[in-house]
Amino acid sequence: MMILRTGLRTVAAALTISAGAAMISPALAQDAVPSPAPAPQAQTQSFDDQKLQAFTVAFLAVSDVKERYTERFRQAPSDDEKQKVQVEATQEMEQAVDKTEGISVDEYNQIIQSAQTDEALAQKLNGMIGEAAKSKQ
Repeated sequence: MMILRTGLRTVAAALTISAGAAMISPALAQDAVPSPAPAPQAQTQSFDDQKLQAFTVAFLAVSDVKERYTERFRQAPSDDEKQKVQVEATQEMEQAVDKTEGISVDEYNQIIQSAQTDEALAQKLNGMIGEAAKSKQ
């Protein structure tokens, strides 16, 4: 599983790449929508294991939200309906992160931005997410 390499808001923007576009998976979001350049502090920022574990829990919760909204987005009959589904999904993704103990939406996005430029962090997160997903099944 590839680490989500874009923030919640960019993921939401990726949902409407074109009028006929379907919701994309987090792993492909980086290819579909260029994300903004990470802030300079994101490149040198380090996160403790407790924060990364909270990120992992939040990432899986966000992935669950995305899965629930994918079909609704695809079946929306109009661009207006697609936008409504997108807004609702984004709000629920943010709530999923907010409900995760030990991490905020801003911290979640900072970790994603850091993983874009820090291959070791991205690999560590991929491993953590993979293990957490296995234990969740």
